[in-house]
Amino acid sequence: MSGTMADRLRGEIESPRPLRARDGIVSITGWCLGDDPAAPPLVRLTTEAGTLPLTKRIKRSDVPGQSAPIECGFVIRGHLPSGVHVARFEAQRPDGRWECFKTLSLAVEARPFAAGIESPSPTGQVNQRVHVEGWALHPAQPVQELSLRYGHQEISCALNRPRQDVPAAYPDSAHAARSGFKSKVILSAGRGPLRLKARLADGSVALARTLLQVDVATDEHHDARIDFGATRIPLAVAQNPPPPARPAKTARPLNVLFVLPGSFASNSALHVAALANELSLAGHACTVTVPHDVATLAHHTTPLFRGVLHREAEAGVVFADGRGPQVIHAWTTRENVRTLTEKLRARHGARVVVHLEDNEQEILALSLGRPVAELEKLSDAELARLVPADLSHPRHGREFLGRADAITAITDKLRELVPAGRSCHTIWPAADARTFYGRPRPDDFRRPLDRTPGATVLFYHGNVHAANAAEVRELYQAVLLLNRGGTPVTLIRTGLDQVDFLGPLAGQTAPHVLALGQILHHHHLPPLMALADIFVQPGAADAFNDYRFPSKLPEFFAIGRPVVLPRTNLGTLVRHGTDAYVLDRADAAGIAAAVTELRRDRPLTDRLSSGALAFAAQHFSWRRSAEALAKFYASLPASP
Repeated sequence: MSGTMADRLRGEIESPRPLRARDGIVSITGWCLGDDPAAPPLVRLTTEAGTLPLTKRIKRSDVPGQSAPIECGFVIRGHLPSGVHVARFEAQRPDGRWECFKTLSLAVEARPFAAGIESPSPTGQVNQRVHVEGWALHPAQPVQELSLRYGHQEISCALNRPRQDVPAAYPDSAHAARSGFKSKVILSAGRGPLRLKARLADGSVALARTLLQVDVATDEHHDARIDFGATRIPLAVAQNPPPPARPAKTARPLNVLFVLPGSFASNSALHVAALANELSLAGHACTVTVPHDVATLAHHTTPLFRGVLHREAEAGVVFADGRGPQVIHAWTTRENVRTLTEKLRARHGARVVVHLEDNEQEILALSLGRPVAELEKLSDAELARLVPADLSHPRHGREFLGRADAITAITDKLRELVPAGRSCHTIWPAADARTFYGRPRPDDFRRPLDRTPGATVLFYHGNVHAANAAEVRELYQAVLLLNRGGTPVTLIRTGLDQVDFLGPLAGQTAPHVLALGQILHHHHLPPLMALADIFVQPGAADAFNDYRFPSKLPEFFAIGRPVVLPRTNLGTLVRHGTDAYVLDRADAAGIAAAVTELRRDRPLTDRLSSGALAFAAQHFSWRRSAEALAKFYASLPASP
């Protein structure tokens, strides 16, 4: 551009600087004059990502050197991809050439997740139980799951409904034409502003607010007398203990691969995640592989390890240093763990450690409804047909243990199952000290919860399956016995029922049980557990309980309440009347008697509360367990 032309082409950008385009929408104002003041030139914005034309002209009389109002002002609006762009503002010469009169940086922010409600109404209040329809879109990636949220409710939506209007507002989003949704069911009773929660293709979560307020008073599951607009009473927020100092970094870091039989939502995953985090803090590299639902890794708070699926791990696992695993820690002898571990051992030549946390053959027998002795007599073909991938094969499991370089066990009793000559290390479970610690009872929250003044609250978290169904039934029967005998007791229960363990008893116990279902994030449990007066682990000494260490026990002790448990596994090690209340059989009659005594004997209750905290501090520590495990790994002979 010649000096003469430059003198004749004048212009300025008046939008605030640095130029920013929020939500991907560019909006720039300015003015420009060319050779002929009476005929201002066309202007445009050009970037390496695209060009935006003039959107609107504006009459201006305040431009330097120009007193008469002419249409030299302009607005440029449009969409550009997110990122920082070099923005060239150009004017068109009478001969058709475009010349730059201003160059600036332009930061275009990514357009966020957005949504709109069209039925029953985009704004106002909805009091009727109706379907909700609208659109929901993240410009950069498809929505995989969508739910409506208001008050205590969350309702899933059907996706991929066609839309003809959304693509016009989001021309760069290929999936905009299928951004419609409809709630799968009509609105349930609840009150609150309506929001949309989306899980995106990359696994992240996005939220969008709407202008609709839901106020549905009742439905078949909620009594009309419930006031959803009542003042909320929050659970007490306890003061977190100071975080422990970081462990010293190891001089000999290891690549450790843990192989789990279930998702990151399982109890086994709680143990592995805690150990992997502590090992990572000490400088080791950890990867955990699961057979399905790798997205459940999000249930864990700030994991320091990598999570992958079994099918991805089959091709080999490579760590940040470019090497494979040096230790493969197979978490139990279950078939899906065994088969993957054997493949990876052949590929990487790693040392294999097998962890035992249950009498697997007893679990198989209880799950199949056939005695262990009977299963042992079955042919290989019949066992192959009966044994699912997530349980342990009677023969393959023993052979797997025999080929292991070493064994770890959750309790010393399991050492009976360790092949002769194999090194074995016991790992007690613990509780996450970031959230499980002594908490006072939140009485403000308890008052409306107690159906009868002076009621006692028990708490039990965990799934019910074939192996523990009978003993959990005893806990429910104890609650019924106590209430029928004039002792008001409420059981707060979390977890899933994988079998029908109550039958006709369900209706009788329902008035005394507050069932909260599955709590996906384990760190949400402690504030609920603080509502309890007593924790109960039902059961008795048998082929199942003698070989296990219930994961909930360290968490019971860490909260600081009296713990009632049977004389098996941990119950054989604690002191009755000091650390816990130990029963020969924690059945319905035994549990009812223990609760009755604890209600009457306040000094005993206080002593057991303090004793539980002291026992937890002395015996339950993931840091100490991980340090001992790392030493055990280091003691293993190198792979040939």
